[in-house]
Amino acid sequence: MPEQRLIIEMAQGVDLHGRDDTKAAKRAVEQALQGASLPIFDTLGVDREAMRVVVHVAVPRPEAVDVDVIAGLLPYGVVEVVAEQGGLDVPVAGDVAVMAVAAIEVFLPVRG
Repeated sequence: MPEQRLIIEMAQGVDLHGRDDTKAAKRAVEQALQGASLPIFDTLGVDREAMRVVVHVAVPRPEAVDVDVIAGLLPYGVVEVVAEQGGLDVPVAGDVAVMAVAAIEVFLPVRG
């Protein structure tokens, strides 16, 4: 069935200590979810499980991201997590803070 991207939410997250790319990515996704309210499902009469969610997270070490942890943050739909090169390592007082950015895309089926 054809689908249409209807929602995009974006945010950033930081792990201040521990240099943990997954933790920074998780915080970015949680921040994006906090800003999302999806009354569209009730308005259109669409089941939330019918949506496809693509989560993009950009961190300095994408191979270090536990994509299952990130996918587990999304309560509905079919979820795909894509870890990409990006974000920042920021030196902070002898430590390194990891910054991540996240974009969450929601696709819904389009009835012809």
